[in-house]
Amino acid sequence: MWWYSLGYMRFLVHLVIAVLLTTTVDGLRQNGNALPESAVRPKTLVMEIRETDSGVGGTNQFVFLRIFSDRTVELHLKRSQDIKKNRVTDGEISQGQLDTILTLLAREDVKNLPSTFRSTYTPIDFNWTLDMKIPRGAGGQQIKLVNFYPEMAKRNNKPYPEALLRLACTVLALRQSLNAETPYSEERCRNFVSE
Repeated sequence: MWWYSLGYMRFLVHLVIAVLLTTTVDGLRQNGNALPESAVRPKTLVMEIRETDSGVGGTNQFVFLRIFSDRTVELHLKRSQDIKKNRVTDGEISQGQLDTILTLLAREDVKNLPSTFRSTYTPIDFNWTLDMKIPRGAGGQQIKLVNFYPEMAKRNNKPYPEALLRLACTVLALRQSLNAETPYSEERCRNFVSE
């Protein structure tokens, strides 16, 4: 019979916790206090970008940037051969940075970007690729960007669309703001994005 009383005690503890949580949330709502964003809506993936580096030293794939709706991000900070030893780092971006990304991803010209942008030049001993995944409806949008280098694209008369430049430069700026190594600087991007 003692197991019955333990089960009953657990039930009572869970019931008390549920009542306290409900009372606290209702009290916050009635007093006009805002609930934290995490209590109001679930954390969802906004965008995921993986980078693949290939060269004479081998091939490495890592999390370039994973952005969530609650402003949290995940990424590998370094781009190196030791990537398999390094864990994904958690971080946070500002509400303004998240709003910028959300606004950009909602644009029709970004939604209509082709799925692949091949290299606009022939690299000698190193390739890098950004694989972007943006959840949209049932399937989502995927963009593969090979050897992003706006100067070479322009020089070879194969300039990138404005929407791609905005998207790539924005995620590069976000990554740099998190003190992570980037393959192409956000400062160099500014020369190719019109205001």
